Amino acid sequence: MLFEQLAQQYNPMIHRIMNKLHIYKNKEDFHQVGLIALWEAHTRFDASKGDFAPYAYSYIQGRLKNALPKDATFSDETVLTGQSELFEGVDPEPTPESAALVQLCREGLDGRAGEWFRLSVIKGLSNPDIARKCGVTPAAVRKWQQAAIKQLQEEFRGSE
Repeated sequence: MLFEQLAQQYNPMIHRIMNKLHIYKNKEDFHQVGLIALWEAHTRFDASKGDFAPYAYSYIQGRLKNALPKDATFSDETVLTGQSELFEGVDPEPTPESAALVQLCREGLDGRAGEWFRLSVIKGLSNPDIARKCGVTPAAVRKWQQAAIKQLQEEFRGSE
């Protein structure tokens, strides 16, 4: 059987697995992962060990589950856009004053507050994204944020 025929036959299975895993973003990319998994399952299948359909299902499902965290990490750390108008009027380089202020703030923070500042202010991640990236709860990240604000307030009140 040609792979094109196999892909056409098992295409509904791939979509069913994607729906079961609640994949709603980057569907084309995940469909490609499913097709590659189908091809790998087809090449590795041993007919003496059982039917192909259950083997293909578990193989595809496993590959898609493995791809989910990789896609989430990529999405959290990357902004892809082809729309240059989004950046019109934005200076590509920070001013010396703003760079000095950011550096001063960064030096005034320690521990998790410093980590929150780096990920939130410098990298532009939201608190839920920081929580996912660091493997903690959003409540913990909010405490880091509060600690950073408190440390910065104390730092700048003392310098007035």
